[in-house]
Amino acid sequence: MKNGRYVAALWLSGLFALAGCTTTYTAGSASEAGVPPATHAVSPSASPVSWAWCSSAPNGQSNTLAGGYDLTNNEWNTAHNPGPQTICGNSAADWQVTSTQQDGNTAILTYPSVQLNYNGSNGYPLSQFTSMTSTYAENMHALADTSAQASYDIWLNGLTKEVMVWVDSRARTPAGSVVDTTTFSGAAWDLYRYEFSHRQYMAFVRHGNAPSGTVDLLAALRFLEHRGDLAASDVLWQVNFGWEIASTSGLPETFTSKNYSVTTAIAH
Repeated sequence: MKNGRYVAALWLSGLFALAGCTTTYTAGSASEAGVPPATHAVSPSASPVSWAWCSSAPNGQSNTLAGGYDLTNNEWNTAHNPGPQTICGNSAADWQVTSTQQDGNTAILTYPSVQLNYNGSNGYPLSQFTSMTSTYAENMHALADTSAQASYDIWLNGLTKEVMVWVDSRARTPAGSVVDTTTFSGAAWDLYRYEFSHRQYMAFVRHGNAPSGTVDLLAALRFLEHRGDLAASDVLWQVNFGWEIASTSGLPETFTSKNYSVTTAIAH
């Protein structure tokens, strides 16, 4: 479900390097022996494409993990009856999802995404992170009434603090209201904040859509720490990237992700 976002894993190649007392995590793409044949072929183009892994199950998740990454279909909003969705992937840098969600719907129904868990799912205090940078390139192939956004989703203290970074949005506005504006990664961002009964929600929304780019995620987190929304002792355990999807005009829409990577340094 969305609150847990036991999200996305693909064929990622996780590279773990230890240098002194700093651990660096890098996500990239790689192929491995023993990959099962594709069970589906879904593509925005007319010709079929073979994939290392596919799933149309609402909670379908890759069972082949590398470097702590996952890929999941994540049709979490079962109360609103999400439509059919198929996720396929070869690597963190090469995956897609084809989703069919009802025209005019405004509630988020699914969050297909790629996920990284730190230290298993135990995480590390925010104070130990010395860098966290991610590069992405995505395309929603948006239809006339598409309602969705490409975004990072970061979880701290279990599921009690959620930080999103919206990079490309179609007909979407975060919960809450704008409480601040800041700049990082060469762009201006509005910060939305909202208190749910069970979690604090914060979302950075970029001024101007960027279907590709590089984002300094730690800069966003440090800004929240400076504001007092986060504390150095808060435990960060999960980073996701994908699309929150509400509507695809009632038609199949293929969302594609290319060249995704996340690199993190953690001091011990």
